[in-house]
Amino acid sequence: MNGPAFDLADLFNAALQAVATHRQELNILDGVNGNHGDNMVDNVHLIVESLQAQRSRPPAEALRYASQRLQSDGRGGTSQYYAGGLGQAAEQLQGHATLDANDVMLLAQSLLGAIPSQGYQPPSQAGGSVLEQFLRPPAALRMQGMTDVPPSATSLASALPQGASQDSGQRLGNVLNVLVPAGLAFLQAQQAGADSASAAGQALTGVLLGGYVDPLQSGNSRTAAAGLIVKSMLQMLNSQR
Repeated sequence: MNGPAFDLADLFNAALQAVATHRQELNILDGVNGNHGDNMVDNVHLIVESLQAQRSRPPAEALRYASQRLQSDGRGGTSQYYAGGLGQAAEQLQGHATLDANDVMLLAQSLLGAIPSQGYQPPSQAGGSVLEQFLRPPAALRMQGMTDVPPSATSLASALPQGASQDSGQRLGNVLNVLVPAGLAFLQAQQAGADSASAAGQALTGVLLGGYVDPLQSGNSRTAAAGLIVKSMLQMLNSQR
């Protein structure tokens, strides 16, 4: 195991505090029903309860149980995607007796990768997942012909500060100021021998914990909630390293 072991219920309890603190902001970002924050507080609370009840079980079994509870009792359409993400993480963590830092990163990426950024189709049919929104090159870079920027090196364009793309004369500079640190983190991790998944995880950590992206500035309730959840997990991971 790499470093300290992490408790699943504690990780999601930190996520619960994050979404509860920003419940109203998430509701405002939900332009359809206006209740995404309310639903996510209830859903993450359900996950915490489920994981607490399974604390003596291996991570995969606890996550599978939480996934099943969320499938049956979750609120809102997005709950089923979180259930799928938990189930996918359970499969990947099969055989792990405890949860280490690498496992936490895997869990974070599984959750983000399972949630469509919009619509209610699988992410591949709904314009990509929330994870892809965080890690794909933004349109501002592609418009400048910078197609060689690594896909996993950049954060989502819609999560830039609101003024970053308003002025065309400053747009590229603002985008690069926000995105270059994440790109460097990705490239440095790859050069140090990390595989693409690990490098993407390190870039995601740099983006969310380095202050380069505020999930609440995404303009999308799903991206904002998922970003808050994962950011809280990464903060706990960082604090215990």
